[in-house]
Amino acid sequence: MDAPKFIDLTTDFGFKRIFGSETSKEFLKSFLNELFHGRKHIADFHYGKNEHVGEAEEVGTVIFDLLCTADSGETFLIEVQRSTQRNLKRRMLYYGSKLIADMAPKGDRSRWNYAISEVYIIVLMDGFAMPDHESDGRYIHEIGLCDTHTGKIFYKQLGYTYIELIKFDKEEVELQTDLDRWLYVLKNITTLKKLSVYLRKPIFERLIDIAAYTKLNKEE
Repeated sequence: MDAPKFIDLTTDFGFKRIFGSETSKEFLKSFLNELFHGRKHIADFHYGKNEHVGEAEEVGTVIFDLLCTADSGETFLIEVQRSTQRNLKRRMLYYGSKLIADMAPKGDRSRWNYAISEVYIIVLMDGFAMPDHESDGRYIHEIGLCDTHTGKIFYKQLGYTYIELIKFDKEEVELQTDLDRWLYVLKNITTLKKLSVYLRKPIFERLIDIAAYTKLNKEE
């Protein structure tokens, strides 16, 4: 096989290089805005610390892949998984709960009055399907708290989005939206030699330029 021209964006190094840098935050902003398709518009954001220490020694430290907070207050946690995990759903539930719990002040919680910001966990799964989930052909699953009898949303400000790249099987000619293009690039960038006409947009031209192996230094 020919050596790839571009770094794999679903590796820890590749994902953080492209989506976790202040100099290239436009890529994460574009991806999130496309993923929320109008329900959210992120004008700008700042990166948060990815290491959260437990309040007690036995709780341990949680290390997130990528954490950012939009200027409008929403917190987004993006996790990339490349191998199946039996406890994936519980782990993400714990991560979301951890983020919410860390918002509480250490004292005077009565004045705080549970002023919880919106929290969204995005799980990008490469190479495996979501465990314990009946396949229905969808590759994006948006999970929230709802009334199980009526299906009505009970609480809007906590959401989980699972993306199964293994189920995204569109060819380049079938790409219709920028979200389609993002998922195609995330899944197939290591097999690309150049951008086709179906991907030729400014955001992806800049992405390909930065993701090229020729742009890495020797250490990288």
